[in-house]
Amino acid sequence: MDAPARSYFTVLSRYWKLLAAITLIPTIGAVLVVFLVLTPVYEGKASVIFPLGRASSFMRRSLTELDIPVSGMSGLLDVTPTLYNHIAIIESRTLAERVYRTLLAEQNVDLMQTYPKIMRDRKLTDEERERALFKVMQKRIDVDDRDRGLAIISFLHTDAEISALVPNEYITQTLAFLNEVNRSTQSDLAIFLQARQIEVENALQVAEAEIQRVKEETGILSVEEQARQIISSYADIEALVAEAEIDYQGSLSQARAMESAGMEMEDYFEWLAMGHDPEASPPAPAIDALQDSAIAELRAELSSLELSRQEAMLWATPDNPEVILLNSEIESVRRELYREFSNYYDAAVAGLMVETTAYRAQLDVAVEVLGILDTRLDAFPPEERRLIELERDRDVQESIYLVITQELEQARIQEMREDMPFTVLDEALVPNKPVRPRKLVITFGTLAISFWLGVFVVFWVDGARRRRAESGG
Repeated sequence: MDAPARSYFTVLSRYWKLLAAITLIPTIGAVLVVFLVLTPVYEGKASVIFPLGRASSFMRRSLTELDIPVSGMSGLLDVTPTLYNHIAIIESRTLAERVYRTLLAEQNVDLMQTYPKIMRDRKLTDEERERALFKVMQKRIDVDDRDRGLAIISFLHTDAEISALVPNEYITQTLAFLNEVNRSTQSDLAIFLQARQIEVENALQVAEAEIQRVKEETGILSVEEQARQIISSYADIEALVAEAEIDYQGSLSQARAMESAGMEMEDYFEWLAMGHDPEASPPAPAIDALQDSAIAELRAELSSLELSRQEAMLWATPDNPEVILLNSEIESVRRELYREFSNYYDAAVAGLMVETTAYRAQLDVAVEVLGILDTRLDAFPPEERRLIELERDRDVQESIYLVITQELEQARIQEMREDMPFTVLDEALVPNKPVRPRKLVITFGTLAISFWLGVFVVFWVDGARRRRAESGG
């Protein structure tokens, strides 16, 4: 006759010592490791807010996926850049180095000493130790951008005070770095504008003198109204060309400033700066991006659309449906260009490259439009045409001079201005509790796993014992 079935509780009570041993030994070991061996890790958090309505292309694309980058030229276009223009900067080697050196020099906090593994590696030189430290800092700093209009900058460290000190210094250095880039960009732009201003002034003097001479020789005191309209169109287009040229130079200056600061392939630029052979491969040069077939096709399409828009603007207003449609198509192409450029550059530089490409397209298109206007001058007699051309050149130079003067003034103002692309909502405070290890979670997790493992072992042992008893009987 078969033996009556035992209840689960009967089996567990019979082997309670085995169950207790299997459950408690790993749990006690986990407690010892968690409380005595593992080093607590603290997380300092600082929060910042930014003007969402003026968010960069990168930010808007991540939130709505409906818009296209409009930043890049934020300083020149007087659009406040946001934190989201600069996540790549915050998490870069450049900022890590700035934070490390500033804390060491101004607050006597040596982050290197807080990473004993790096310090104990005798194979490393001082420069290699610094590079290793910067890589660790890049891994420990984090920007959480999931909330609209709010971002959390956090840093992990075994020292609670340092975990709060570092994100605060990151914010300070980010603001300082962005303003340095702005000053460098605006300074380069101001030099360019000053040189252009002198050229235009000289051209104006020459044009005025030549106009006076031709009037005296031909006796023609003024040009026809039709010619005056052509001259006005010419001047308007040349003014747009001047603006595009200025923006083009500005975007190039800003891109160079970002790259020279180490925003791409930081290790590569760092090695070059120290006069060594770079360990890493060089960043993809602009020529590689421009030779990309997809980018080349998009750039050609952008130029074609810009030409159509310029031609339409000769007879239509900005509210014209055809112009609105062309603007929409241009924005769509620029969005695609941003995605393609992102394969070669980080988000910040990709936005700049899109802006630069757009300005270059405007410059190329203007040449074709001006050529169309030139053909209309063939209907005038040679002597009158000469006067029209001279007055056209004078009006063009006057329009350009006005644009340059305004832009030069803005560049000087921007160069001196301290920008605040985001506002600090809460500085990081010294955390009271570590975020790692999660002592209670590890302890109770080990307890639960060990208990159920013990239950499995108990029933396996009981089953084996019963099978031996039955075979022996």
